[in-house]
Amino acid sequence: MVQPKIGLIWKLVALNLVSVGIVILITWQVVDRLAADYFMGLMKQYKIDPQVLHTTFLHTTHKFLLLALMAGLGLVAIFSFTVTRKMLRSLTQMIAITRNLALGDYTQQVKVVTHDEVGELAHAFNRMVESLEKIEKMRKDLVANVAHELRTPLNNIRGQLEAIQDRLMPPSINTINSLHEEVLRLVRLVEALHRLSQIDAQTHFLRRERVEIADLIVRVIEKEQAAFDKKRIRIKMEIQPISVLADADQIVQVVRNLILNIREYTPEGGNATLGMIVSENRVKVVFRNSGDGIAPEDLPHIFERFYRCEKSRSQETGGAGIGLAIVKQVVETHGGQVGAESRHGETSIWFTLPLLSS
Repeated sequence: MVQPKIGLIWKLVALNLVSVGIVILITWQVVDRLAADYFMGLMKQYKIDPQVLHTTFLHTTHKFLLLALMAGLGLVAIFSFTVTRKMLRSLTQMIAITRNLALGDYTQQVKVVTHDEVGELAHAFNRMVESLEKIEKMRKDLVANVAHELRTPLNNIRGQLEAIQDRLMPPSINTINSLHEEVLRLVRLVEALHRLSQIDAQTHFLRRERVEIADLIVRVIEKEQAAFDKKRIRIKMEIQPISVLADADQIVQVVRNLILNIREYTPEGGNATLGMIVSENRVKVVFRNSGDGIAPEDLPHIFERFYRCEKSRSQETGGAGIGLAIVKQVVETHGGQVGAESRHGETSIWFTLPLLSS
């Protein structure tokens, strides 16, 4: 990187010095033209030969002006350099930290030393660094998680196909069904990634309309009722007519993901409750189910992409770990919040949305 020939601090100091010099020059001209003329007028008024005194006056005045110029420039240079260096310290740190950011170091932050516009810029810069660090971590986690999710089914497919090629395993119906299951696992993962990418794109272009949350929940439950009946899960709905301004398709995805989550993790013969709480200008929709609950160390991470509480659990029982990540992204884009609570025997996952203004 090419360094600038003259730093910003020196440019600002030079600007101050030039300003002081201009003030001295203007004072010089004022003394030469106005003060000297006034002095000459006084000498003539009192009939005193002004020539010698005039020359002496100008010489002495110029000498003191030169002394004032040098003293003023020196003091201004010291003061300007000290103050400007303090003001620009944050900018200097930003330059160094930016170079480290390019090398992948997100650990450093700017020390805020002022409370002016430069201080606000430093605060904004630190927030940007934190966001970049979070995004980079998410990117690395995404790559690692996708690789992990793909590795198992691909290794299974490869192993079985190589066994068939080596005539160690007959191409029986069971083998074909096993390969088919592994392919379906890959398809489900790709579809989940595709849904996530669609959500990422669509959350920037919300088609907001009046949405009746209660009606939406009932419609989704009706579609999944057979699966709940198969596991003998009893569903209790404590809902009321509530309207929000939201993208209906995306809210349907949120509700569906949470209902599927209840269906997946509620044990056979268990209970589930869907409730709504209205407070001030928000509605809180709660999805509660019986079961083993979520471990305290896992609870803060359940909305992260690809996070599954049971690391050894297969996708047949645990999914790809994307459903709750979609819930969080959609709800927060709509100005709401998500959360979860869990204790032994019961888990609650909820989201809030702003109410439709009347």
